[in-house]
Amino acid sequence: MSNSDQIPTYPLTPADPTQPPAYPTGYAPQQPYPAGYAPQPAYGAAPAGPYGQQPGAYGPQPGAYYVPVPVYYQEPDAPSGGFAVLGFFFPIVGLILFLVWNDRTPLRAKSAGKGALISVIVYAGIGILAVIISLIAAAVAVNSG
Repeated sequence: MSNSDQIPTYPLTPADPTQPPAYPTGYAPQQPYPAGYAPQPAYGAAPAGPYGQQPGAYGPQPGAYYVPVPVYYQEPDAPSGGFAVLGFFFPIVGLILFLVWNDRTPLRAKSAGKGALISVIVYAGIGILAVIISLIAAAVAVNSG
């Protein structure tokens, strides 16, 4: 078996560390640049960035990608008389606030819902009372006439 049929093992270490490695027959080091091409010139300092800062003066750059941990904001929850009054005078708004806030802030939602419920009960009572009074007035008008 000849020397050219052997596959070289890497890394090629020279016998004398001051000399470059000996390449087997048929293997030659590649030229760093193809014929006709010159190496690129060395670059100088980078130009100043915005506001006269040097590149790299922008603070630490983000590293590898990481999955952010969600941070949940816990809203303070307490019964609210203001939302109860709002729900009383605007029962639709009180009902909507109750449905939206029921999971996040149940005490505040309960205040708005109670105001809306009391409002509906009061308005229904006033309506029933108005019907009864108008029926009595009609009966008095028919009997007196």
